[in-house]
Amino acid sequence: MSMEARITIFLSQLISVLILKEIVCEWSPETLDLPHSHLTRFLNTLTDEAQKCHSSNNCIYKNVLDTGLCWGYETNCPQHLGYSNAHCPGDHKGWVSSKNQQLQTFINQADFGFVKQQILSKTTMCEPTADGESLLECSSYLQFCRGKNLYLDFRDLPARKESFRYKMDVLKKGQIGGKCKLDKSRLHSEATHQSPLQSWAPEIQHFEELSDMVNEESQICDVFIDKPTFIMKIDATVNMYHHFCDFFNLYTSLHVNGTHSKMFSRDINILIWETYTYHSNFGITWSAFTQNPLMNLRTFQGKRVCFREALFPLLPRMIFGLYYNTPIVWGCKESGLFHAFSKFILHRLKIPKRTAIDQVVKPKIKILLLSRNTQYRRILNEQALLDALRLSPRQYSVKRVEFTHETDFRHQLRVIQDTDIFIGMHGAGLTHLLFLPDWAAVFELYNCGDEHCYADLARLRGIHYQTWTNHVKLQPQDEGHHPSDGGPHAKFTNYSFDKEEFLRIVDLAADHVANHPAYRHMLSHLRESATDVIFIKSLEFKNQLLLTRSRKHTVNWPKNFTLTETKETQKRPVPSSKTLELHMKLFLTLKRENFTTVVVKSVFQRKVLVEVEWIHLLASLEILVLGLVVMGTKGKEK
Repeated sequence: MSMEARITIFLSQLISVLILKEIVCEWSPETLDLPHSHLTRFLNTLTDEAQKCHSSNNCIYKNVLDTGLCWGYETNCPQHLGYSNAHCPGDHKGWVSSKNQQLQTFINQADFGFVKQQILSKTTMCEPTADGESLLECSSYLQFCRGKNLYLDFRDLPARKESFRYKMDVLKKGQIGGKCKLDKSRLHSEATHQSPLQSWAPEIQHFEELSDMVNEESQICDVFIDKPTFIMKIDATVNMYHHFCDFFNLYTSLHVNGTHSKMFSRDINILIWETYTYHSNFGITWSAFTQNPLMNLRTFQGKRVCFREALFPLLPRMIFGLYYNTPIVWGCKESGLFHAFSKFILHRLKIPKRTAIDQVVKPKIKILLLSRNTQYRRILNEQALLDALRLSPRQYSVKRVEFTHETDFRHQLRVIQDTDIFIGMHGAGLTHLLFLPDWAAVFELYNCGDEHCYADLARLRGIHYQTWTNHVKLQPQDEGHHPSDGGPHAKFTNYSFDKEEFLRIVDLAADHVANHPAYRHMLSHLRESATDVIFIKSLEFKNQLLLTRSRKHTVNWPKNFTLTETKETQKRPVPSSKTLELHMKLFLTLKRENFTTVVVKSVFQRKVLVEVEWIHLLASLEILVLGLVVMGTKGKEK
């Protein structure tokens, strides 16, 4: 059998589906629900065939292996092959002197350029002089640090009877170190941001050279931790806005840490730098990063602990950090880094994309109003506004929700993913906008004088944003009184809103949704999925492979490409809820050698493709495959 035929069979067998644009997923038996031996055999065989193709001058799939796709921070990553779709349609308001400078400033401040700057600023603080010795490297101001074979001494923690967080005296001189050559002057010069959540200076400044090696055999180690351990200083766990600043910076730190094969592995430890037992309604989000139980400082109190690899991630309140109080150049939006974070969380928490639409001639735009059952910032005429939406000639689908600490967070995300227009008063609940579909709009009903917080978060995520601007048409209950000083404050009262003005703003948001290309494609794809099931028959490999797909060609396919379709008149089962989140399908053909490259690049540039559903294999092995395209560069897998 020819090399091309073998590769065709394997790629057809897997439907070959691209891990990259929406999320990079670790390959593991639990991910695919496959026995480990089957998974290993699949990947090894496919890798062998890819390497043979890469070395051949005649392999027609060689163009798939050399796409050159990249995140955006790698060396020699062209902008057009990077992940980001950042653009600057608005005025920069004097920040910079040109459009190009405006875009580059945004990328460096709020996109993968921020990651690149962190990587480029990393310097070695303590350098190993022999194999097996320790290493400490940090970015500017000790905002991110990574160490190998590090020693931390927690023997004095039992004396601290009260639980604590945000403390800067957890470590003292000599309680952190390693066997390496320390550059004391460099360490001292970088340790200037002395604040609990701004940098790791309060801890790393006490680093010292040790005379003993730090490894499993060392007498100075009561405990040796072999797994990579991320040490986290976290913000307020009850507030979604602040806690997701923790999660976002942890995700960003995965990229800063490196592009090795295990950079997204869930087989890591997370050590929270406090002695309180962790509790949060958003705690399930940790499972996107680790499969292991969370630890805190009480876990190791009274012990000397050594880490093979310890990582100190970016922190939530860094000076000129990202997400919290970040000054961002005007006029730009759609950070690839924020988009990737959103898809990463949704994928890892297994939140499905929209799988159904209203079966009517004109589908309804779905509106979600987030209600507040709190003392302040309640909508006093909420029911009147909901009634106005339901009576609108636009025939909206309207839903009201309250998300409380008792509401399952996965359920919250499923509701958000099924939303086109998200409406709510200023408050942490608006952070859900991070996980809206790409075409959605958020309507911050009233920003209560804090005009940039969620407007900036929306433009970072690339979500259309609107808020109330006509103060004559809203009525505060009173002037509001700040709880600390009693002075007037717009966040500490409740409001009524003019119905006509409310509907006008909602209609503008609906116009954005209805005209968004991704929304229009989603509607046409899902409508046809509900009525027309088509089967594609591929090459035989022991048993014939049947694949359920919707009757939809995308605008990204070459015009001269045709796909033979066979309509099955018999009824087929509705696709399972396990339908892949990526909603993509890579159809292979020997007749169009450039087709696969076009699809790979289109997916990577976030152009929507058709949906992957069930792969029917042997009767005893019906599985859902999360796909694979091995995109090798310079002979290596990417």
